[in-house]
Parts: sequence; structure tokens; C-alpha cells
Amino acid sequence: MRLVQDYNLLQGTGADALAAIALLTLATSGITLLVRQRGRDAATYYPDLAWLRALVYFSAALILSWSLGVSQSLLGQPLFTDAQLQSPVWVGFTLFYLVVLWVGYGILWPRGTFSDERLAHPLLNTLYGLLWGLCHGQVFLCFWALAERTGLNSYWVAGITYLLLSGYNFCYHQFFWDRKVSPPHNYEAWNLKKVQLCHAPNLLLGLTWLALWGNFGLWLLLQTAALSLCVYCMRFPAWYDDYRAVAGETR
Repeated sequence: MRLVQDYNLLQGTGADALAAIALLTLATSGITLLVRQRGRDAATYYPDLAWLRALVYFSAALILSWSLGVSQSLLGQPLFTDAQLQSPVWVGFTLFYLVVLWVGYGILWPRGTFSDERLAHPLLNTLYGLLWGLCHGQVFLCFWALAERTGLNSYWVAGITYLLLSGYNFCYHQFFWDRKVSPPHNYEAWNLKKVQLCHAPNLLLGLTWLALWGNFGLWLLLQTAALSLCVYCMRFPAWYDDYRAVAGETR
């Protein structure tokens, strides 16, 4: 199954409305960020600036997804089919993938993560986890959508997407997310382990699953659940918390 189906922009659909909201959020959060970061130490982590940067990223992700037809296609596709539910192969692979995600992000990832005694905000962490997962996951699917434009079959698309995402993920975490948005949370000794034991298996199994069956919407929900576990583990601070740290610090 192809991810991107035939679509038209600006037809008054739900995807168009979501993109309009994202555009407004991008403008307001971007302007607010420019104002609030004036005079602040660039090497210091500030929760309010982190939330604003996250909103800029989330909004840009939704606009990119809309422009490539990803969000429209996701809204028009079922999460799974009756035939898949009756297929032992699909059920078995999906359950195995769920176990890998749970072990990776529910057990192993927390071992390499510290919370720095930050306050717990269950409701805000839930909101943040949903936004992060749904928006960041759509960025990943945008790479798939771009790879689809080669006209190659789904296995080649999965391979191209893996290569593109590997480079993107490194830059994303190394130069932006872990320094400008996420609070300090990584143990240095676990940086490579998280890639090998959590992120790489997730990406490899997930792309294989998509190449075989194309459950793009369900994949997005699974990524949202995985990232939500990360948010709870690191205790992402509220924008109003009086928390300061060295941006990007590891221990």
C-alpha cells in the first residue's frame, strides 16, 4: 500500500484546517520565541523556550505533512484491515514489534535516562507526548512520502527512508532536539546503547512492517506511545517551572 494517495490542497478538509491552525501556531510561537530569548544565556536550558521551540517544530512538521499529502492520506486510511487481523503472520509480526517497542522504550531507554529530580506533570507530559509523537512521526512519514516519488516498490522505499532518517535523526538530536528542546537526560555511557537497543530496532522493524503491510496510521500511534514513555521517564518540565540546567548536558 502506498502512503500518499491522490490529494488536493485547500479543499476545506480536516487536513486543511489542521494546517491552518499549525501555520498560526508557527507564527505566534516563533515570534514569541524571538522576543523571549533576547538577553538569555544560549548555554542555559529554559523550559519556556524549550516549549516554544517544540511548538515551532510541531507546527512545521504538520505543515510539511500537509503539503506532501501525508496528513490527508492518514485521515483517509484505516488503521488495519479485517484481512490483517485474520493473518497469523501480520498478528505475529505486529505483536513482536510491540514487544520490541515496550522493551526498548519502557525498560531499556529509562535505564540510560536521568530526570534530574524535575517535577512530575502527568497531564502536561501526556499532552507533550501526544504532540511530539504525532508530529515527529509525521516527519518520518514525510521521508517515506518523498521516497515513494521515485516510483520504486515499497522495499526500496523502506531502504531509502532508512538511509534518509538515519542522517536526519543524527542531526536532529545532535544539533537541535537534545540541546534546544529536551532537558538534560542522557547518561553518556548509554548514548550508543540507546541507538543500538532502542532506536535502530524500532526503525528497522517499523519500516519492514510498513513495507510489508502499510499500516501507516497505526505505526504513527505506536511511535506516539513510545515517545510518550520517553517524556514520562525524563519528566519534561512545564513551561512555568523554575528549572535551569546546562543545555545538552550529559552525565
